[in-house]
Amino acid sequence: MAKAKKTGDTISSRLALVMKSGKVTMGQKSTLKSLRSGKAKLILIAGNCPPLRKSELEYYAMLAKTPVHHFSGNNVSLFPVPIP
Repeated sequence: MAKAKKTGDTISSRLALVMKSGKVTMGQKSTLKSLRSGKAKLILIAGNCPPLRKSELEYYAMLAKTPVHHFSGNNVSLFPVPIP
């Protein structure tokens, strides 16, 4: 169980670093847009994402050959840092 916590901390710390760089797209519409244009490198899907949205994102990620990571926590724990 401690290992899962460590993985979550690692993802959160890496997300904070990526957010500082400014290369983050959040939200379904903008994520789909970046997938269609081929700019997305990785898709993170929160655990509380609705199934229809999740399947749509997975489908477009498959077409764009972009890796998808399913985050076990909810969207609030995914981005604990306030977004400017």
